[in-house]
Amino acid sequence: MQGDHPESEAPGEAGSDGARTDYGQGFSWNEDDAGSLEDVVEAAFDYRGDVTIFPRDGEALVGYLANRSISGTAGVESWIEVFPSAGGPSRRIPLESIRGLSFSGKDVASGKSWETWLEKYTERKEALARGEEAENIDLFPEELD
Repeated sequence: MQGDHPESEAPGEAGSDGARTDYGQGFSWNEDDAGSLEDVVEAAFDYRGDVTIFPRDGEALVGYLANRSISGTAGVESWIEVFPSAGGPSRRIPLESIRGLSFSGKDVASGKSWETWLEKYTERKEALARGEEAENIDLFPEELD
């Protein structure tokens, strides 16, 4: 699925068939899909928005994936730790109990890399030097949505 990332910052990696997987907002995976849950969990760990976990039994859980342990060793459980967006204590969920995962929340840092900021700053500074009107170039953070 297509996320809200500019092409230069699109997350994901090329799969074995050479196709790029975009793990941006709106990406969804379930156990019938190609790819491994472990790969999706790694991408979700790097994602800076909420995810929705679909357990095999029980209700979906929306929250921030804050920690994970992916074990390749037999007998050692792999798990994720999620801070529920509704509040309450973090929950540790074994990977074997997950049937699906969705990147449901907005990635609050999307498009806000250092390179993107520096490019915009330089463009604005050059426009001001030419006497053109430009947005404020102060070194203060942008307001959150």
